[in-house]
Amino acid sequence: MNHLKLTLIAKRRKLIAGIYLAIMVFGSVGLDQVSKVHSQNTLMVWQDEQDPTHYQGKRFPLWAFGSAFPEEGSLYLSFSTNYVRNLGAAWGVLSNLEDHIRVPFFYAVTFFAVLIIGLYLRSTPVHHRVAIFALCLILSGAIGNFIDRIRLGFVIDWIDVRWNIFGWKYEFPNFNIADSAITVGVGMLIFDMLILDAARRKREGTRVVSDAAKVSA
Repeated sequence: MNHLKLTLIAKRRKLIAGIYLAIMVFGSVGLDQVSKVHSQNTLMVWQDEQDPTHYQGKRFPLWAFGSAFPEEGSLYLSFSTNYVRNLGAAWGVLSNLEDHIRVPFFYAVTFFAVLIIGLYLRSTPVHHRVAIFALCLILSGAIGNFIDRIRLGFVIDWIDVRWNIFGWKYEFPNFNIADSAITVGVGMLIFDMLILDAARRKREGTRVVSDAAKVSA
């Protein structure tokens, strides 16, 4: 009876955790899409209805620290919104491919990525919370950008970060909330694999030694 009760409690906790994670994924995707629609409505100046590569967006500064010019200062950091279309992958990779190759290629890549993430997520133990959270972030980011590709044929990037650090001036490639979710998720997954997994293995090894000692005693 106690075993059955514990099993039911475990299933209930797993169901509740699944609901929370689903809310997180849908919430992240929704926030990403709302931000992109807002960017397109407020920052796009004009567009060619026939050619998605012909358009004009505008940059709207949000916050800046220091000076953008080396002669006036050595430190500068700015955050702005800026409407940019990305027909390729990260940093515009493969954006110059022909449409009949580029579109199905990214559809296939996204489909298999979501499938692999889903399988990995399903096989990850419930107590590996960081890994599960990371996979959900990556999944939500992949879905968010995939919706753009289906709906528009390109991905909207609107976050603009630029800096000047002791003469090193750089304009970071524009990105969006989906990209941020993927980046944070990958970082958390690496942390889980390199740090947390090693700690779990160590605890498991200690537990095995302790159980062996109890048996021998």
